[in-house]
Order: sequence, then C-alpha cells, then structure tokens
Amino acid sequence: MATKRFHRHFPAKGYPLYLILLAYLALGYFFPVIGFLALICMIAPVAFAVRRGRWWCGNACPRGNFYDRLLSRYSPHRPIPAFVRTFGFRLFMVIFIFSMFGFQMYRAWGDPEAMGRVFWLIILVTTVVGVTLSFIYAPRTWCSFCPMGTLSSWLTPRSGKLPEGYRRIFVSASCQMKCKSCSRVCPMQLAPYDSRGDKEGYLHADCIKCGKCAKACPIKIMELDATPSVACGR
Repeated sequence: MATKRFHRHFPAKGYPLYLILLAYLALGYFFPVIGFLALICMIAPVAFAVRRGRWWCGNACPRGNFYDRLLSRYSPHRPIPAFVRTFGFRLFMVIFIFSMFGFQMYRAWGDPEAMGRVFWLIILVTTVVGVTLSFIYAPRTWCSFCPMGTLSSWLTPRSGKLPEGYRRIFVSASCQMKCKSCSRVCPMQLAPYDSRGDKEGYLHADCIKCGKCAKACPIKIMELDATPSVACGR
C-alpha cells in the first residue's frame, strides 16, 4: 500500500506575482538590460530581513509566488532533504553562486547588455533548478538553500528584543499537536506547533511569514501577528 503524503498543497490567495518572473525571463532574453531588475530580488529580501524576517520570500518574491501558486499543485510534496538545510551546505551555495556571479560579471564589466545578461542568466538557471526540485521533492526546496534566502535567515531576528511590529506565528498552549495541519501546509516544511504556549512566538529563521499554517489550523488557535490576541493568549 502506498504511503500517504504528509505535506500537501494549500491554495494561496493574492496577486499572481509569478507573472513578473515569467515576463522577466521572456523579455530579458530579447532585452538583456532588463536583467538588472534582478537586483531588486537580490537586495530586498536581505533588507527586509533585519526587521521583518523572511517576509519577502513568502509575500513579495515572484519566484516564491510561482512555487506556491502554480507548482505546488503538481509537486509530489516529498520531504525536503535535511542536508540542504545544514549550515555547511547553505554556506557552500552562497559562496558558489556569488563566486560564479562575480566571475561572469568581471568578464562582462563595462558592457551593460552583457552585464544584464549575467543577471538574467543566473535567475534563469536557478529557476530551472528550483522547478526541477519542485517536481522531485517539494515546491520550496530551492528556497531552503537559496543564497538570498540564506542571507535573510542569518539576519532574521531570533529571540530577545525583537523589532517593533515584528510578526510571527503564535500558537495557543491548548494545541495538542494531533493534527499537525500547520506543518502539513507549511511551504518550508517547518513545525510551528513546536512553539505552542511560547510567549515569544515561533521564531524559526526560515519562517516566510505566509500565514498558511494559521489559515489551515482547524480550530483557529494560531495566528500571524506582532502580539497574540485573546484567542491565542497565554
């Protein structure tokens, strides 16, 4: 008998930001200068991380939107390999990607079109890798070791004095962890229920603040906010 998949697709509402990615890849092929727009998705995730964690990844990243809105429907949702989440592997990917990017940019320096093509090509290649992994494992497998996501996770507030208005998942102490619905729908395959009753909330550095776990909770004892409401109070 086939084993039932633990993780599953959870419909995501919102703007179809993935159209930006598709338009970028299509137009960038003909107009390489458009490639420079990739700087937005390289700088913004890290800039937001200081005060909002990996919010960009779960709410504004066109490629993340592509994984959640489209590929999630067809992905087998297998467990993301543990080794891709390790510090060593993620550090290797940061060094590898930036080294390749730097080398190619050095060769193209001074030619705007060639430089734009370098940006476009790195987005194309990493997107192909991400799509491939989506159909082998889970939609957000690439996001688990994406260099910009990794840098963002390293800058994400983890405990102690958090930035004002910092949103995170709060889980009521009444959670019995029986259904684990929150973990089933988490794009990053995290376990928010582990923080049940924690006054600081769920502060995993790879939480992308999408709020799917709270929406999927059958008894609504989870919420994404800066402070817990009465319903999720301690």
